[in-house]
Amino acid sequence: MSNSTATVDRLRRSGVALSRYFRRLLSPPMPGDGLLLVGFLEGVVGWGLSWLFARNPALAPLGPIRSIVVTWAVLTAGIILVAVVYTAPTVRRNRVWLVWAGLNVAATAVNLAALAELLPPGAAVYGYWHPWFAVIGVGYLVTGLYNWENPQLRRQERLVYVASGVATLGVLAAGVGPLSEFVLANLFVLGGAVQLVPIGFDVLADAALIARRQ
Repeated sequence: MSNSTATVDRLRRSGVALSRYFRRLLSPPMPGDGLLLVGFLEGVVGWGLSWLFARNPALAPLGPIRSIVVTWAVLTAGIILVAVVYTAPTVRRNRVWLVWAGLNVAATAVNLAALAELLPPGAAVYGYWHPWFAVIGVGYLVTGLYNWENPQLRRQERLVYVASGVATLGVLAAGVGPLSEFVLANLFVLGGAVQLVPIGFDVLADAALIARRQ
């Protein structure tokens, strides 16, 4: 077999293996990585629509702010539904996932309270994007640091989660400090980056490991 034929055959086998891998991730009962992949897709949709509504208010059916809040409320309810109904029992009992669920519900509640003008006037301005950056920062720190010696999450993946958590909290701090104008001007791009990069790294690292085994 020539080198080119061997390469094509290896790529074909890798493609088949990756296709089976991703189908397995998204087939109920989903493992933790399957829920992670759903979270990635949620982030793409959420931050993408948020950016679109902010840049093009005419496309926001309820107005930019209300449309963004409702979008995230629906996405949060959706991923919690997926977690409860379609994941394996071990995923639903996982403490890290429970922390994420609690953080997401809390951020959604703050968003809705701000939208309904239930927050104190001085706090209302911090009731929209700030809770989500806090959720991402704290959530990734918990993901990376909890049960540090557990080999289920590789060390390099833990370091990426921890670094992302620190970076997200740094962006949050900058958003209420001297870089507030820069953060606000690039809010949804920054939000998408800090949420999606570590998840994408985790999923792709596992996929690359499977591909190399073929």
